[in-house]
This record gives sequence, C-alpha cells and structure tokens, in this order.
Amino acid sequence: MSALVDARGCLTPAGMAALQSAPVGQAPAELAQHVATCPRCQARLLAASAGRPPGAPPRRDALGAAGRLWRSVAFMVAALVLALLALVVIGWLQRPGGL
Repeated sequence: MSALVDARGCLTPAGMAALQSAPVGQAPAELAQHVATCPRCQARLLAASAGRPPGAPPRRDALGAAGRLWRSVAFMVAALVLALLALVVIGWLQRPGGL
C-alpha cells in the first residue's frame, strides 16, 4: 500500500485514483478507513469528484449572497402579509354577523 499512501499517511494521486475507480462499497478497506478519518483526504476526494482542482474554494450558487438575502426578505414579507391577512379574517369572523 506504500504507493497509495504518502509519508504523511495521506493518499497519493494513485491512491485517490484507486479509491475513485473502485465500485461503490468495494474500495480497498485501508483506503476507505483512512478517508473516513482524514479531513484533508476527504476534501481532496470531494474536490476531485466535483471536477475542481484540490484546494479550490467551493462553488457558490448562481445567485450568490445577494440572491439568498433577497429570497429571505421576500419570504419574511410574505409571511407577515399572510399573518396580517389571517388576523383580518379572524376579526371579520368574530364580528356579529360574520362576513
């Protein structure tokens, strides 16, 4: 296994290739056990499976932070409008004679 693990104990490129080419659930036990306990190798494996070079920052969604903020504000406004509408309807129903 020395060709698959470097001096620090992390997977070499050959070790990564062996792990990625193995069928699901049938990876070499030593490699799978190492990846399960090594955050560095987990990050490298995830980056490789996402098609990014190792060490590249994670991708942001297309809308970015401004889009997420806008969605949150829109959701809050909609929730407030629905709550106020519910209060108005409850007020109408409690009046004598109803709607």
